Amino acid sequence: MKVNFKQIVTLACVVCLSTAVAACSSDKGSTTTASTAPAVSATASTKPAAPEKITMFVSNNAQQIPSGKSMDLATVKYLAQKTNTDLDITFLPHENYADQLKLKFASGDIPNVHMVWGIETSDIVTNGLALDLKPLIDKYGPNLKKNIPQSAWDAVTINGKILAIPQPAAGNAPAERVIYVRKDWMDKLGIKEPKTSAEFLDMLRAFRDKDPNGNGKKDEIPFSSREKFEWADNVFGMYGVNLDSNSLYNGEVMPGYVNPNMKKALGLLNTMYKEKLIDTEFLTNTRAIWDQKIKSDLVGSWDHVVLGIWDSWQKDLTKLLPDKKPNVIGIATPRGDGYTGQLGRVEKPVLKTFIVHKDTKNPEAVVKMFDWLVSDEGQMFSELGIEGQSYTKEGSTIKYLADKDTDLKWRSAVFQMHGFNEQAQKLLINNDEAYNKLLQTIDTSRKEGIANPTAGMPPIDTLTKNADLQYRGSFQEAAAKIILGEKPVDYFDEYVANWKKQGGDKAIKELTDWYNANRKK
Repeated sequence: MKVNFKQIVTLACVVCLSTAVAACSSDKGSTTTASTAPAVSATASTKPAAPEKITMFVSNNAQQIPSGKSMDLATVKYLAQKTNTDLDITFLPHENYADQLKLKFASGDIPNVHMVWGIETSDIVTNGLALDLKPLIDKYGPNLKKNIPQSAWDAVTINGKILAIPQPAAGNAPAERVIYVRKDWMDKLGIKEPKTSAEFLDMLRAFRDKDPNGNGKKDEIPFSSREKFEWADNVFGMYGVNLDSNSLYNGEVMPGYVNPNMKKALGLLNTMYKEKLIDTEFLTNTRAIWDQKIKSDLVGSWDHVVLGIWDSWQKDLTKLLPDKKPNVIGIATPRGDGYTGQLGRVEKPVLKTFIVHKDTKNPEAVVKMFDWLVSDEGQMFSELGIEGQSYTKEGSTIKYLADKDTDLKWRSAVFQMHGFNEQAQKLLINNDEAYNKLLQTIDTSRKEGIANPTAGMPPIDTLTKNADLQYRGSFQEAAAKIILGEKPVDYFDEYVANWKKQGGDKAIKELTDWYNANRKK
């Protein structure tokens, strides 16, 4: 909608007595029966309510979506028919989606609903223009309340106000990442799954020394990660810290990279580097190089997303190394020596969120639409497409017609609002081995995770205005020096002291104050 736009003329509905009776008889707990219902004149007729128009801005998620009006797309039209809506959807380019939103909002072009990946990234939320959806969800969202876990609602709730409708984490596994290991290497060397950081190091030492890839060369890389300390999350997570999130320590909220437990994590990585247990190029590996090393039978363990267990890891390794019979598994994050807290990856309770502008004229229609999307029928739609076209039902049996489902990638990226549907995923994967691996990996991830005390918090001024205080700032150099042995592990204390003097103390206060005002229970 446009700011300062003309009022939309309210659509009039004709509601007949028969409609009211029908509604009453269908309500849960109603005792009205066909024999006692009032007679209805044969000449009476009902006029269905006109579709509610909803305008939306969403990312195209880097997918090719046919051009033209959204209601001309069969997928959108089907959703609109199911929810009695008229959907005017603008698909903005994924690569600069945030910038496009800012430009449109600044020009006064504001839709009823827009997609973001967390409420903290929305100008509508930070400017107090988001509608509190709690009363509407209580009234019109039974499926939303049933199928979206509390952790996802908590991430979009501030001071008791629900500011967005969230999609839960993939697989309903908020920790989202695990350590992957070549189980065939473990079996060959007689190694059991490591439960502690010491056992993890012993496994890596065996990978280094005992030629698990069988080529007669000492070329194995026990653990590999990527530049800027990317994809080492669960190694840091052995001590309950991650680089890109905040943590609660002794009543204060602080970035994970200055949490005292980070010192222990850097000490572990220093040991791994000194003993050649981590890729010597971990500071410079690009995605392509890292991926190539893993798929060239060189890497024994690495960190990645839960849903990647089959596609691409197991699937590609099986294809590329057929004689090796590679077996990839996700393991629980080992516990760091002397550490007793939460383990793994910081919880990311939501994948995406939909925010409703406070001046939306028909917000109940928006809530009803999303409620349908998380219903049993809506879940099948977002994952399998249009019933009768890309999937069919005969009783409880569902048949998926993959070749008929041309909209799968963009439809699920935009409209899927549940975290995991086992029946749909089994049909989509269509491979029992892959499906069972996925379930095992999801189960592993669900059992761990580090709580995020500032989920949904907008960026604080101190860190936003001083990039050097962020984890991609001075921390990168300090951490590299410690891991490479150029500085002792105790250098971390010096780095933190300087970080605090340069504004870090103020940042901790801002984070803690927000937490105490909005999250502390």
